[in-house]
Order: sequence, then structure tokens, then C-alpha cells
Amino acid sequence: MRADVVIVGAGVNGLGTAYELARRGFEDVVVLEKRYPMYGGSGRNGGGVRAQWASLSNLELARDAIPRWKRMASELGLHTWFRQDGYLMLAPDEATRRALRGRAAFQRAKGVPTSVVSLEEAQELAPAVDVSNYTGASYCPEDAVIFPWPVVNGLREAIDRSDVQLHTRTPVTGFQTESGRITAVETTKGTWEADWVVNAAGPWSRNLAELGGVQLPNEPVRHQIFVTEALKPVLDPMVVDLGTGLYVSQDGRGELVAGLGDREPLQAVTTQASYDFLPRVARGLVRLMPSMAGLKAMRQWAGCYDVTPDHVPNLGPHPELANFLQLNGFSGHGFMVSPTVTEITARILLGHDPGTDLARYAVDRFERGTAMPEPMVIG
Repeated sequence: MRADVVIVGAGVNGLGTAYELARRGFEDVVVLEKRYPMYGGSGRNGGGVRAQWASLSNLELARDAIPRWKRMASELGLHTWFRQDGYLMLAPDEATRRALRGRAAFQRAKGVPTSVVSLEEAQELAPAVDVSNYTGASYCPEDAVIFPWPVVNGLREAIDRSDVQLHTRTPVTGFQTESGRITAVETTKGTWEADWVVNAAGPWSRNLAELGGVQLPNEPVRHQIFVTEALKPVLDPMVVDLGTGLYVSQDGRGELVAGLGDREPLQAVTTQASYDFLPRVARGLVRLMPSMAGLKAMRQWAGCYDVTPDHVPNLGPHPELANFLQLNGFSGHGFMVSPTVTEITARILLGHDPGTDLARYAVDRFERGTAMPEPMVIG
């Protein structure tokens, strides 16, 4: 078997890259998925979309994704529940408040309309939040939330209408390499020769790279989310406590959706929720919104962030395997930047200008000493 491009991973970025190639008329593409399309982070995230970042690398990816998210529903012919009610970032102390002021100025200079708001203004934006625990906030009205599942299903349906082949339950077991290139991808269901291989395996990306004898700096970090019973509308923006990393939004059904990460690397990828998460996130939510103390918790789940040391993704060819494109290491924001990074990846595969400085995202940025860490990490 043979394909021009083999994409490993059928999450939003793997399927999104296949979709970007197909809509440009390039369809000799195979997508390999070890389980099913929403098994990884694409089916386990909170759907946040924000451009409030402190590094240029992340800001540009997220800023440029938002207009695409606005068009996605009409483009795919489905309802994505995209809603722009903004992100309200709450500072727990004076140092964080000062940092938010500088970051807001940086964001405005890059075309993101973030403003620093007073506690009184924050209270107006989110009346259910107890702002007395904070010193200030920033707010960007263009930040949004989206429902991930219809997006992934829509991408899958779109590539089903093309000549792209999607093979689920097909784990990759090895690579054949020669002269600094991957020549073939071995799986439990056969071997594909390929001109290009895309590593879009999320928290399994490091393991996939090891099959080719190369290293990624990525580490899996568990992130968990819980959902409350439905209630009347009480929250418009996504609210983030920058002290704890807790975030919460209210979905279209009235449920509060709150997330929090472990912030410690794991030895292996897991989707198993922990017993200590629910009381920990519940305490954080009640501190943030005291009137929610009596709400019932309906469900919780876990997934893994694919985290790089600087919380900036890996994009572009691996320095040791020239045709092994990286599309991973998103550190918890792979879904929000997906429209941008899948277009960049498709441009590379088609031999076009990627439209961005790939050196900022190259795997060897750590060895070169050019990595610029992202300080606005939440969750």
C-alpha cells in the first residue's frame, strides 16, 4: 500500500489536516487512528478558544484561528455552538495584575482587543463570581467557546466525502527509515509507503516519534473536567482563576463546565479520572462562585495534555527525519488553534510558504536556546 501523506492521529488536527488537503484537491492521504476519532483530547476538552496569550507564538496561532472558527459551521454545514462571550482572566495578586496589564498591551498591539478591567467591571461581566478574592482582571470579547464533538464529526464526514482514507483501530507499530527519511509506516493492518508522515498523535506523539528513533520533549499531563446539573443562565464569559488554573463556562444546556489540571507529568497517558479531583475542583468553583455550593455534580472525565517545556507546539519537519512533520505538543490548546495549524501543515505538505516562522515551533528550539516560554498557561 502507498500514500503521498500518512497522518497518524484522527483528532481535530489529524482530521483537520486531511480536510485542508482534500479541499485543495489533494486526496492521496491516509489517516491512521489507533482507536477512534474522539478518544484523545479532541473528545475530552472544554472547547475554549482564546487569543489572550503572552507569547507571540501562541497568540498568532489562536488569533488567526478565531475568524476560521466563525466560518466553520457554514463551511462544514453543521452547528458548532460557537459563542463569543469572551474570557475573563482573574488576577489573584498584585504581581499577576501588573502582568495582565503588560500582556493586554502586547495583545492589543497584535490585534487582539484585550482590556484590563476593574473589579467592578469584572463583577458586571460575571455577576455570580465573588471578585473580592482578586486584584483585577483582563477581558477579551472575541474569546469564545465551541462544542468540540460536532467539529470532529463534521471533519470526519467531510473527508468521508473525499478520497481520503481513514483507518480506525489501526495502531502504528513501527517506521522504516532510510537516509534521514521515513519510507514506510508499519501498522497492525499492513504497511504504507509514504512521502510524508504527520505526527498528530496528541499525548502519544512522543511514543510515536520513538518508533522512528527520534525524541520529542513532550510530556503527558492529566487534565480533568466536571459538569454540574443544568441551571438558568448565570455566566456569559469563560472565567479563569489565574491563581489555581481553574476555568469555568456555562454551556448551552445550562451546565457549568469546570476544568483543572494535575500540572505534573505522568509516566504514561491515562484517561482515568482521579478520586481527589472532584472535591478539589468543587472547592475551587465554590470559592469562585459561592452561590453554586448546592449544585449537583453530574459527571467528570479525564484526558491528557501533550505538554512541551515552553507550552508552545511542535510544528514542521523533525530535524532528524526530514519528512516527519510534527503537529503536536499543544499543551492543552490544540483544539483552539486547530484551524491555523492544520492550514500551516497543509501548506508545508503542498510545498507552499507556511505563512509563519517555523523556527519558533521547531523541535530543536530547545537545543538552539531559542524557546520562548508561555507564561499564560491555565488549567
